[in-house]
Amino acid sequence: MTDNNSPLDLLRDFTGRVPLFPLPDAVLFPHVLMPLMIFESRYRELVSDVLAGDKLIAMALLEPGWEDTYETKQAAICSTVCVGQISTCECLPDGRYQLVLEGVARARVLSEEPTVKLYRVGHLELFPDEEPKLTASERLKRQRELLVGFQQLSVGCEFDNVFHSSLDADLPLGGLCDVLAHSLPLNPDSAQAILEETDVANRSQLVLEELRTCIGASTQQPQTFPPPYSLN
Repeated sequence: MTDNNSPLDLLRDFTGRVPLFPLPDAVLFPHVLMPLMIFESRYRELVSDVLAGDKLIAMALLEPGWEDTYETKQAAICSTVCVGQISTCECLPDGRYQLVLEGVARARVLSEEPTVKLYRVGHLELFPDEEPKLTASERLKRQRELLVGFQQLSVGCEFDNVFHSSLDADLPLGGLCDVLAHSLPLNPDSAQAILEETDVANRSQLVLEELRTCIGASTQQPQTFPPPYSLN
């Protein structure tokens, strides 16, 4: 995981120009790691280019109806995205990339620029968390509710070391919400709603409600959280 630097520290020289990586079923959150297997030509070009620069990629969720336009640059995306930085990357003999993208900050796509590149490029505006209007005791209570709920949901599951490290990193409430949301079996729309919520008090309530829904819906969980590599 990232050290205790704030996203603004990590993105001190952020220009706002970031390649876009739209997917129909994956939402990246700050403070978490997302493994990706890159095989499409346009995204292999994207990764090659960003590795030579700042290693930043903006993960975007495709809007419903993406199927007919997926191969084009016209597929509609949600305007709220997560800027990630490539943490590790391996180029495989067949030209695919196996990488891990670390979520850094929420951002909003203001516009896209015309480009001859195979991939899309956006102009983004970062927006930070809004500090929760909670007292210290209320914040501690919410943190405990989230952790107890997740422990209840995850009985019998095996978590990877990265996940345990993230919970041990003394994350602020907003970061804790992001880590837990990443590890819940959320549908893309629910995950996107949490990503779009910058008010940390509201975000924590959304995650708590999702926890309660998951606990009530099923006791069967994947053997390992978070899930393995996503495919583009």
